[in-house]
Amino acid sequence: MNRPTVSQAQAWEPAALHRLADDWDAAARRFSDQVDAAVAAARRSGDHWTGAAAEAARRQVELIAGGSASVVRSLVTAAVAARDGADQLAAARSEVLTWVDKALEEGFAVADDGSVSVDAAPVPLLIQLAGGDGAVAAGLLETRAAELSEQIGEGLGRLGAADADTAGDIADALGLSRAQPPLAATVPAGAWPVRAVDVVDAWPAMSQDRISTQIAAMTASQRDRLVAEFPRQVGNTDGVPWPMRIAANRLNIADAIAAEDGRAADSRRRIALYRGLLAEIDDPVGTDRRIQRQILAFDPARAALVELNGQLSTARGVAVLVPGVNTTIDDSAANTATARRFVSAGRGDVAVITYLGGPFPQVRDPAAAFLQAADPRFALNMAPGLVAFSEDVDRVVDDGVAVTVIGHSYGGSIVGTAEALGMTSDRTLFLAAAGAGVGVDDPADWHNRNPDVLRFSMTAPGDFIEAVQGIPGGPHGADPDEMTGVIPLRTGRYDDGRPVWGWPAHSGMLNRPSDAWRTILAVIVGDSQTLRHATAG
Repeated sequence: MNRPTVSQAQAWEPAALHRLADDWDAAARRFSDQVDAAVAAARRSGDHWTGAAAEAARRQVELIAGGSASVVRSLVTAAVAARDGADQLAAARSEVLTWVDKALEEGFAVADDGSVSVDAAPVPLLIQLAGGDGAVAAGLLETRAAELSEQIGEGLGRLGAADADTAGDIADALGLSRAQPPLAATVPAGAWPVRAVDVVDAWPAMSQDRISTQIAAMTASQRDRLVAEFPRQVGNTDGVPWPMRIAANRLNIADAIAAEDGRAADSRRRIALYRGLLAEIDDPVGTDRRIQRQILAFDPARAALVELNGQLSTARGVAVLVPGVNTTIDDSAANTATARRFVSAGRGDVAVITYLGGPFPQVRDPAAAFLQAADPRFALNMAPGLVAFSEDVDRVVDDGVAVTVIGHSYGGSIVGTAEALGMTSDRTLFLAAAGAGVGVDDPADWHNRNPDVLRFSMTAPGDFIEAVQGIPGGPHGADPDEMTGVIPLRTGRYDDGRPVWGWPAHSGMLNRPSDAWRTILAVIVGDSQTLRHATAG
């Protein structure tokens, strides 16, 4: 709709969208349960009902069940859009009503279109403040009325924009349930037609380049069908174009929400997390737009969550951030916030990918901290996936845009191990790294596919990680701070003047304003002046 009126803003009840979202979630759960029950009953009927008619009926039930998934996803996604819209509408509405109340309290008249006018002559006190000149006092009132009109008008505009955005998001979500034509041939022209399931089943044995070429030869309709019918494979396969991965993972996240029963506290927490992944966010680049999150991988069964923050179309530096111990999907918001701070500071020049490619060591018992952190299995298990993903990043990111892979804490061992296996990067940054990688004792043990890769390392003095870095025969390899060819970077000071030092600096240099934080940003964007300062002295 266009800009609403004041009376419409006063009458609106954004909380109604929350209730509608609850109803849609409940409907999705009931529908899913009923379809599951029907499928189970049809399968059980094979014990007592056989023949051609029976088999045809069971096949039809299975087809209906397959189609029901899109309905459930649509309802779940629409519910997320409704909740997000309710919050945006409530904030915009509150702003409008606050300004309207302020205008009325100051004695002005407020028209339904939001315009404010002087409703009475200036009071004596205002005339006195105006030097006793009634005309000047009246002019002050007119100026104030114009200011309030502008504030209310802008607020009504934001309310109308929030309403239109919410309506569009809900319509898009519910549109996912529209029937689509059968999948046609999904191979280049001149080749034989194949079933969609055969396409995705072949991907594990195909190179990323072949997958990318295969999908490029498909029609838009064929690509849409792959996303709709095989979101798990599409959303988590390197070589698949990223817009398809992002679209598929929205379906995967909706499926994960629908699969939760919501009764236990852990289930409710996961639902809230997954809804957040589907909800819109303020653009970290600072465009004043609301945008969808860009999830490049989502597979809770593998503890995998990969997210692109920022826009590749404008970035001149892309970073892949691999975090450390205690990282899980459930507490990934902290890593996302870290990434968005770099994106915001870059003002469009920076994109940061948070990479959770599998389980990380979980150190909840301080007494077992070093034992868990010393276990190299997590690095060995995750490194091959990071190698493959780095190849995908290299193909997707434009030539001339540098890619920096950052390994923080235990993530440093993961990154170093991946380098030993053939990771691709323009720059590698070992940040308070546990080591240079499993089995990496010398720079010759690294085999980055880019022969011109630049390597940097930064560890704050007094960081506890120093106790495990470079232990002879240690599980995570040599200390990258001491390796030939690796450029050491100083951590400097926090913006409050204190040195970036000690145990708090282990994460503080990533998350607090400081020389260290700006040096990390400089590595990402290739700011040579800042890097020279960080390496001097």
